[in-house]
Amino acid sequence: MKHNNLLPSIFRNVYRGLVAAMIFALTLMFSSLAFAQRDPFGKLDTCRITTFQDEKKNQVMASVSIFNDEELSGMTLPFRYGDGQTPIRCDSIKFDKTRIEYFTMRIPRIDTAKQTILLGLLPDLFGRNPPLKKGDGEVVRIYFSLKRGVQFQDFFLDTTVIRPFNRLKFVGPNVKGIFPVFDNKKAMIKGGIPIKPKLEKKAIIEEEEEEKSSKKDSS
Repeated sequence: MKHNNLLPSIFRNVYRGLVAAMIFALTLMFSSLAFAQRDPFGKLDTCRITTFQDEKKNQVMASVSIFNDEELSGMTLPFRYGDGQTPIRCDSIKFDKTRIEYFTMRIPRIDTAKQTILLGLLPDLFGRNPPLKKGDGEVVRIYFSLKRGVQFQDFFLDTTVIRPFNRLKFVGPNVKGIFPVFDNKKAMIKGGIPIKPKLEKKAIIEEEEEEKSSKKDSS
């Protein structure tokens, strides 16, 4: 009899979890169609990547941090770590001792052919865990290995769009979409062939233009 009494409760929790996941997926899908750096709650949120490279061991650790000035009920973090031919491998993804260590839904998808990573993050599928509080700090660490003895052009880890509708996106209160600023100025991976000055200058100009537009949006 006790088991029979538990069944309705279990089914309700599963149903609520599935509904929450569907709402999250649909929100990401439709609000991503009009993509722009936008935050309806105040200051522009930010996603930053900083790399730490051990050239002797041919290993790289990328620390991903976010700033959010509102509670977050979900995140989609898509990254590109090569052009499909770059001699680099994604070894592991760690969430321990980060701001989202308590999240129970942390789904990483690594595409080794396209060299992309997609992270789908929810505090809890069944709504038992609280949303991510306002704050600033690390949310994930990504570990890479470089092929020994092979040079390649230095590049920056970047965000990307992964089909069908996966863009860099946070979900705030009332399931509203937030498109954060992306900062990868400290996310270079060195392959022994320096970036051409023109490309580097172009990247700097683009960053300055993004900063100017961000300031206008926040004012």
